[in-house]
Amino acid sequence: MTRKPLPYSCSITRSNPTAFVILLDQSGSMAERTIHDGVSQTKAEALASATNALIDELIDRCRRPSGVHDYYHLAVLGYSGMGVRNLLGDQGFFTPSELAVRTLPTQATTRERTLPNGSSVMTTTINNRWVEPLATGTTPMYEALCRALQMTETLCSTEPFRESYPPTIINITDGEATDASDDQLLGLARRLRSVSTLYGEVLMVNINLAKSKDGKAIIFPSSVEELPDNRYSRLLYNMSSVMPERYTPLIMRNVEYRSTGPFRALGYNALIADAIAMMNIGTISSW
Repeated sequence: MTRKPLPYSCSITRSNPTAFVILLDQSGSMAERTIHDGVSQTKAEALASATNALIDELIDRCRRPSGVHDYYHLAVLGYSGMGVRNLLGDQGFFTPSELAVRTLPTQATTRERTLPNGSSVMTTTINNRWVEPLATGTTPMYEALCRALQMTETLCSTEPFRESYPPTIINITDGEATDASDDQLLGLARRLRSVSTLYGEVLMVNINLAKSKDGKAIIFPSSVEELPDNRYSRLLYNMSSVMPERYTPLIMRNVEYRSTGPFRALGYNALIADAIAMMNIGTISSW
């Protein structure tokens, strides 16, 4: 009898790549100003800047002396009053080697960093401008998640993804969906989380760009009671995947936690830097 593989135990390689689908809320509420990395800017500007840094980092992770290796496929979708749009190109998924050869305008980003001694310093990094800030109209999140479902179902049914680490979907939003009820979103999230490869189901990560009274970020909550009494934040909690048990020690080692799990793949009052940390916990041991 063939032994069933351990969930999420597959190494991420060129022969067995994984995939990331990043969904960006670009609705009108993203015009609200916020403080990101110590700099005052709109949420749309902060999200575009952080997304550009994330894409650059994902490409850099794949650089080897022999070239850029395709350890995953990447898609970035924006959703707003303009509908759901592929932000990297019409084909949907792209590989790091395809993205690395592009010539794009760059942008200097200044960030505030806290040193070990408690003092602050401003640093500047240069990133490619993969996406531009946008804040307009409604929030068709349901449509965006439907697109992600279609893309991941197709991907997971083809080689070499059938025997690969499951895709990760990261939905980054500050507002409430305008095209579906809570029950519809929960049902769609369940369908997304049921898409699978031989090594497990799709990981559904939600980053809630919310404002809390104390400004504290909550990453990987183990109970809905850790979140404010806010219907939408708790809806995103219930839409998010339960993190695989094999990552519990990594989560507990990287962030302060009050329990031993299980943990939800949710960031509250968090920005995309926290998404990067969440992705590191989810995948770094497989690289």
